[in-house]
Amino acid sequence: MLRILLVEDNPADAHMLRTALEKTGIPVEITHLKDGAEAVEFLAKNQVAPQPDVVLLDLNLPRLSGFEVLEHIRSSDELKRLPVVIMSGSTNSEEIDRCYQLGANSYICKPIHLGEILSTAEQFVVYWASCVKLPSRRRVARGAAANLTAARIQ
Repeated sequence: MLRILLVEDNPADAHMLRTALEKTGIPVEITHLKDGAEAVEFLAKNQVAPQPDVVLLDLNLPRLSGFEVLEHIRSSDELKRLPVVIMSGSTNSEEIDRCYQLGANSYICKPIHLGEILSTAEQFVVYWASCVKLPSRRRVARGAAANLTAARIQ
């Protein structure tokens, strides 16, 4: 089973992505969070269950931006190996470059049409569930909660 942390504030986008990801025929477990601060808190507090296999992260989020979430993940010794895929409507090359500079594993331009969403979701799941070898699932060490919770959450 592929565990996906979907961080998306737009309810319509989140619903379409979730539906498309679940229709791929590959077992997925999706945790949906609506803002960057929730994502940082979830990753810091999620000490009982294994971490997600991959984070699907929007850039334009309330409270903490996708850039800030990515920076927090990459600055944590316990989380820095966690694959992060940006999925954003932005095609701005400076934003794309910044994501890669901050350590994003991939950048996907958010599809607009339903057929494209379904195709992109299927390719995403097949790639992350079948084609790559993911890091072992690790529980967050107690120090990770302190490191991430110290983040500026407004």
